[in-house]
Amino acid sequence: MVISVHIPKCAGTSFRHVLASHYGSRLWLNYGTVFSRTDYRPEAVPDTTACIHGHFFADAFDDAPRQARYITWVRHPVDRVVSNYHHFLRSPDMRDDCCRQLHEQRLTLRDFAELDWMRDEATRYLAGKPLAAFAFVGIAERFEDSLGIFANRFGWPTPDAAPRVNTNPERPPAGYALPEADYAHILALNARDLAWYQAALTRLDLELYGRGERSA
Repeated sequence: MVISVHIPKCAGTSFRHVLASHYGSRLWLNYGTVFSRTDYRPEAVPDTTACIHGHFFADAFDDAPRQARYITWVRHPVDRVVSNYHHFLRSPDMRDDCCRQLHEQRLTLRDFAELDWMRDEATRYLAGKPLAAFAFVGIAERFEDSLGIFANRFGWPTPDAAPRVNTNPERPPAGYALPEADYAHILALNARDLAWYQAALTRLDLELYGRGERSA
């Protein structure tokens, strides 16, 4: 069993298409059925499932009888928060508490970043699991490099054209530009996410180049 934790705004929607092309009907998209470990019920998982992908805490299926390999994608925490902010502005989902607060209270980016759920959201989804617990961790900003590592690790052919979906069409190619003070403020609110992200980035470079930094 492969369990793919989709942290919001970390390339999980794009990666879902890669999983679907391989697993087909054996892929179970779990968005809302089982979110936390206390929600798990054996009968909720279809018998034919080979891979689970969706928004849920990484320990949600720890009580499942089948042995699992965990995978996920992470993103620089400032970019993740800013992307989430613009996504909710662009495509409101009023079922989401943070989105509802954003629109009802007309929150600024800083206000939005200070919401409890937006702080260290990635490590919250990872539910205390260390980097070593994951067979694969992709870096959203290094999508193509990460897919190559994933394909090699799982013995898959690398996709000819990696799909990128659910992205902001108005995002500048160089990324979101923020005032230095705003950037520092958001970064300080996500110290745990930053540490996890940096460790994952170092591992990716070790896998690609055999060293903890990108080759020139």
